Amino acid sequence: MRLRNSLLLGRGGRVLGVICWKTAINLAYFRGNTAFPLMFHEDVEVHSQRQSFKLPSVLILLDNKDKYPHSNILPLTRQNVMIRDNFTCQYCGRKLTSVNGTIDHVFPLAKGGTNTWRNVVACCEPCNNEKDDLKAAEFEKQTGKKLMRKPITPHRGILYRHHAEKPEYAQWKPYIA
Repeated sequence: MRLRNSLLLGRGGRVLGVICWKTAINLAYFRGNTAFPLMFHEDVEVHSQRQSFKLPSVLILLDNKDKYPHSNILPLTRQNVMIRDNFTCQYCGRKLTSVNGTIDHVFPLAKGGTNTWRNVVACCEPCNNEKDDLKAAEFEKQTGKKLMRKPITPHRGILYRHHAEKPEYAQWKPYIA
């Protein structure tokens, strides 16, 4: 079984981030109990040579120090672009998966475009191959396929909501606005 992530909250209940299972175990059980588990993944236990630990699903940081500072902006990764664009090709509307989805540069790198949130979109392989190194406006003129949505720089909340849609993270929903 793949071990799950945990949601980390600040003292005021604000979401600080999604942390891996190892960090959750360390915060809850080993680092002087610096975080209090509010909920556990009921079907998951972590075992060491001498002990078993319930894996926290949601933790609240107990100290006042913000030890987990982060930008509210997501890192630009293929998976995060897919999440932002709802696993949908932004030219034809085809549903994508993590496996078959590609990334398209609206203003191609070959023509001076940048690798930034506002210049990349989720795209199916046929549309990406057809677009080649055309600008989005040129592609629309040639094919009639218009960019469905202007790309934006997303915030982390989009990632948290994506996680909360999965059954194993349903406990997070009350904490995610």
